[in-house]
Amino acid sequence: MANNALIQGAADTGKKFLDVGQALAVGSMGGTSIAPKSVPNRVAENKAIQGRVNSYMGKMKTDMDFTSFSPSETKSMRSFLVSQRSIYANAAKEAAKFEDTTNPEYMAYVDTMQGVNNSFTNLASQLKSYKKSKVDYAKTMQEGLYSNGNPTAKSEEAAIIYGFYDSDGDKRSDDRYDAPFQIQNGGNIAFNVRGKEVTYNGMEEPFLKDTKFLNGLNKSTESAYNSGLSGNNENPYSLDSYKQELNDSLQNEDTLRSIIFDFEAEADMKDIGVKLESGEIDLAGARTEVAASLTQAREEAYTKGKKEYDREQAKVDAPKQTSSQIAASKKITKKL
Repeated sequence: MANNALIQGAADTGKKFLDVGQALAVGSMGGTSIAPKSVPNRVAENKAIQGRVNSYMGKMKTDMDFTSFSPSETKSMRSFLVSQRSIYANAAKEAAKFEDTTNPEYMAYVDTMQGVNNSFTNLASQLKSYKKSKVDYAKTMQEGLYSNGNPTAKSEEAAIIYGFYDSDGDKRSDDRYDAPFQIQNGGNIAFNVRGKEVTYNGMEEPFLKDTKFLNGLNKSTESAYNSGLSGNNENPYSLDSYKQELNDSLQNEDTLRSIIFDFEAEADMKDIGVKLESGEIDLAGARTEVAASLTQAREEAYTKGKKEYDREQAKVDAPKQTSSQIAASKKITKKL
């Protein structure tokens, strides 16, 4: 059952989650055997991309390997700078011919010169950002923090733009996926990804696993279990509040995809992921099923805690035998 590890983990660790990660691991091993479900294609494909990127990065020795520019990129920058300097020089030459600085033609030449200056500033800023983003991407990929819920096309696009796409596993970025940047007017850098021009400023970065949302689920499950363990009745207002918070959080499509595709051990949603990938349900349908599953898991956490409380309470309330009753019982047992 989805999120069963959260429930069982709470029961196995008692009233307090001293180690939530350990509790989840213990919980995931409990219960009856369940037939394995197929893994959504999106998860397998994103993991394959991560493996290819990390394999390619395995040959990198220093940060310079990540941030240095290829010969074609250096040539592109040189060509842009030379052409823009020529434009600037010509505009400056023509502007010098005017004595009236209010003349519209003079002002047009000045605007051209300012445009060249702006393009240089913009290019420098984008190159600095790109180099930093490339290192950040590599680090994040190695740490496995990108969500498996990302559309595969987005994951591949980022790997290609940052120059880490190695589809055949030879630890070299494949020539057919090599997309050195080109420089557009205004100093914007852009990439040719499978025949489509993607600007650096316009690219959509892959989103991260939503561990913050998962941690919130852990705390809510712990609270529900401990409420039952204390013998308290489940507060209907608390449950309604949980449902509303859950609904609000799942409106974020990245959060929804992350809980479906990223946290199999803590919240097994493979069945929902398979239906979403196959088109059997859409995002709205997936949102409804995820919310229902997580709400049921929270209610079951309280029920398990309450059963444990009732069991312990029954031991306390059971009548105790006197010493003479115990002795008489032993004599009868001995005779038998």
